[in-house]
Amino acid sequence: MAGRLPREFIDDLIARIDIVDLIDARVPLKKSGSSFLARCPFHSEKTPSFSVSREKQFYHCFGCGAHGNAISFLMDYEHQSFPEALETLATLAGIDLPKAMATPGANPSASLQPVYDILERAAGFYIQQLRDHPDAEQAKIYLRKRGLTGEIARRYRLGYAPPGWNSLPADWPRTLLIQSGLVIEKGRSCYDRFRHRIMFPIRDRRGRVIGFGGRTLGDDTPKYLNSPETEVFRKGKELYGLHELLESTPRPRRILVVEGYLDVIALAQHGINDAVATLGTSTSAEHVHLLFRFTREIVFCFDGDAAGHKAAWRALEASLPLLQEGREIRFIHLPAGEDPDSLIRKEGREAFERRIGQASPFSDYLFRTLQTDLDLRSIEGRATLQKQARELLDRLPVGAFRTLMEQRLSELTGVVTQAPASKSLENRLGHPSGQVRPPSAWRNVVTLLLHRPQLAKLISPEIRARLIGNPRAGPLIARILEYTDLRDTPTAGMLFEHLRETPEGELARNLLKPGLLTPEEGMEREFVDALDRVRALLRDERLSQLIDKSKVAQLTDSEREELRKLTGGKS
Repeated sequence: MAGRLPREFIDDLIARIDIVDLIDARVPLKKSGSSFLARCPFHSEKTPSFSVSREKQFYHCFGCGAHGNAISFLMDYEHQSFPEALETLATLAGIDLPKAMATPGANPSASLQPVYDILERAAGFYIQQLRDHPDAEQAKIYLRKRGLTGEIARRYRLGYAPPGWNSLPADWPRTLLIQSGLVIEKGRSCYDRFRHRIMFPIRDRRGRVIGFGGRTLGDDTPKYLNSPETEVFRKGKELYGLHELLESTPRPRRILVVEGYLDVIALAQHGINDAVATLGTSTSAEHVHLLFRFTREIVFCFDGDAAGHKAAWRALEASLPLLQEGREIRFIHLPAGEDPDSLIRKEGREAFERRIGQASPFSDYLFRTLQTDLDLRSIEGRATLQKQARELLDRLPVGAFRTLMEQRLSELTGVVTQAPASKSLENRLGHPSGQVRPPSAWRNVVTLLLHRPQLAKLISPEIRARLIGNPRAGPLIARILEYTDLRDTPTAGMLFEHLRETPEGELARNLLKPGLLTPEEGMEREFVDALDRVRALLRDERLSQLIDKSKVAQLTDSEREELRKLTGGKS
């Protein structure tokens, strides 16, 4: 989206928004010196470490490393997409979005609004049918037998699809009914997809109805029927109940993943409001990534049969690339023949919570499952475990969690493996990994530029060329200077947005993550000092090159003159 929008528009939009006002309306801020502080909205903490700078138009948490500009905050805190965040800020700023976002295809949300509207009307229609249709009594009896109250039915907007083939209003646009998946087109006629079913509206994170699930009340198959994939509904990317969960608890301590709509609703009826369900698909990496945006702990809850164990293992494999320090995944299997709906009605909330508390950690579950049918007393058994586990652990991100998992594998098999070397940030910007040293001069220059782009005006043409020529930091510095050359008063927030989709963006985000303790009034002095240190490093590097060359070859006249100057005039 950013590629299709004029860069000037995004700069102007960020310049018109005061990030302090934007965040303070959602997270109360308290002035502290030149910045504003709050308890971080992205992790639990007792002492405020979330800092917002009006001058930089930037926020940073010194606890968890969360950082960004106004657009990033809306995307992370309110879970808006990039286009949605731009729409929100444009509305606050009182400016119109450029035509690039108003044309079909450039802004899917706008062009698909009629589809969202027809799905919302359908949800209202099904709710009315549950209340008024004479055939809905069977649905009401079914829901009452499961202990569901009117309050919980309203919260999840439960409805009823009548048994007829053409129950939806005849004056609704046929093309929209087909496009939304509400009806099935057959030849020249259409008929309702959902008939004589309890209806479960599926909502996206903004609360918009994007599809439906229907539970049959007769002998029709399948027992559960979902909307087909449409332009607004992607089963592999959505989770039933996530909107309702976030509406009541924006930052849940944990999220429980179950298998069915009624499991989610039954748990909520008994006070467990943090459950979601996949939509008839296996848990995907996209699901796990989505959940970790809102919580640090995911508990997968599956049936105890073979299918439940298979589903749990697929969830484990999908989670591997996303597991790192600070994130936790656990697994629970219910007794044979039980699901969350039946078990919580039988045992009650406290007993079910105890089961969740006893869920197996990811590490235990992985190694225990792999050891099934293996004899670790034998070389063959240990070798098999080593091979199978190694293939899985190689998919974990490099870090402490992976290292500890590898240590556990070594304890089980006796095979000691060399941990993979990570391409650390320090290596990329000029310091050896593993050494406790002050930040390098190169790192200081780049980090200070990211926090206060106006410092670029202090860079002389001579040192500028040398900075850009550095193989490690040069590409990012060039990108920063390319931007600041075109702006009179660039802020950190504006520069952050400029770098978002660039190849250098990841390096910039990693540099910003630790934060900057230098006070605003000390930044210019520190930047000048860092430039002086870089200049000295470059001088020493060039001096070494010339001396080394002089030992094996004749220097040119210009090189001899350069060497003389570098050595203080000595010949």
